[in-house]
Amino acid sequence: MKSLPTLPLIVKSTLEQPRFSLLDSVQNRIMLIAFCSIFCFLFMYIFLPFNINMWYEGQQLALGQLFGIFTGCGMVALTISQFALARWKWRQRLTNATYLLWFFGEIVLVTAIVTAVDVLLIDTFFLTWSEFINTLRYTALIMPLPYFIALLWFYTREKLRQLHTLEQEQLQPVISVPVPAPKPVTDTCLQIRDENDKPVLSLHPGKLLLLKAEDNYVHVFYLSGTTIAKELVRTSLKKLEAQLSSAGLTRAHRSYLVNLSKVVLFKKNTKGHYLQLEGLEDMMVPVSNTWLPVFQQHFK
Repeated sequence: MKSLPTLPLIVKSTLEQPRFSLLDSVQNRIMLIAFCSIFCFLFMYIFLPFNINMWYEGQQLALGQLFGIFTGCGMVALTISQFALARWKWRQRLTNATYLLWFFGEIVLVTAIVTAVDVLLIDTFFLTWSEFINTLRYTALIMPLPYFIALLWFYTREKLRQLHTLEQEQLQPVISVPVPAPKPVTDTCLQIRDENDKPVLSLHPGKLLLLKAEDNYVHVFYLSGTTIAKELVRTSLKKLEAQLSSAGLTRAHRSYLVNLSKVVLFKKNTKGHYLQLEGLEDMMVPVSNTWLPVFQQHFK
């Protein structure tokens, strides 16, 4: 008889799922908010779901104005969620499965703001638990459709981009990367420090793969055992470049520092040159014209 999976195994399985990355792009987040707002406004205005027009009979504001206000409430809630709260460290680690909990939290936030505005505008509405639950039910019926249509669009676009890249790789000659000469082994660890010069991460130079700038933060990609780990540090790439200048890291782009010893592919496609690093085969690191001669010389 098969035994049921234990709780630690279930938790481990959940944590090993792919990280949710469809909304890492600022452009995708803006498009999500805009699409959900336009869709929900038109849906309410055209179809008048739940006989919503009867709720506001005799009010001074027209239905179009009310729907515009409610749409604005949703935009405010999603902006808070996708920008102000998205910097939380645990938000950066959400998987495709656990992101559903974040989405439910967004529905609750939209409901809270809409309920508060409803009570302020309409004399016949009162701030009660039942009013909140009713609004939550209606929000949960309207909001998921445009939200997941947008996510499906982002997912399809990303897969098409990857397919196009694979097609280009078949057409472009590959430049084989020679194995760099082994460097002297050192036990000295690198200290990754934040903007206040406080040590955040201590790494062996051979474990560091890539540093990527993200607004006022830097993502540090490194090997943790046999898996790729990622740490978000509040600092600038320029500051870290100065700190790690002796560790073999080379600037490839204004947003990227790479460990040359971890580069497994250097090639050119129709959009320019790019790199692939050990363990990060799904990530294409662009090489800008400013730093291109360094890599052409190194991989000549």
